[in-house]
Amino acid sequence: MNKNVAIILRSIVAIIGGYALSALLSIYLTYSFVHLLHINKGVAVLTASMMSYVAFFILFISSFAVSNIVRWLISCTLIIALAAVSYTHLRAHETREDL
Repeated sequence: MNKNVAIILRSIVAIIGGYALSALLSIYLTYSFVHLLHINKGVAVLTASMMSYVAFFILFISSFAVSNIVRWLISCTLIIALAAVSYTHLRAHETREDL
């Protein structure tokens, strides 16, 4: 693979994938902290945001550290899709209980 293409793919994974992962993780963790651990909503949002920043930076750094970017891109896509599906599943159970 061309070196410039590899850098562009790594940048896309780092920026867009990191943002998507951190946004989903922040929402998921906030919901979990409030409903499972019964933490105050403000504290839960701040804690989840800080934890999602750590996940963003881990994904950002590791996207430039891996040797095979295509395999890494597929793995990141699967992780983000799994996080979105699990959050949707979590919300479906919440609305069913509230009815």
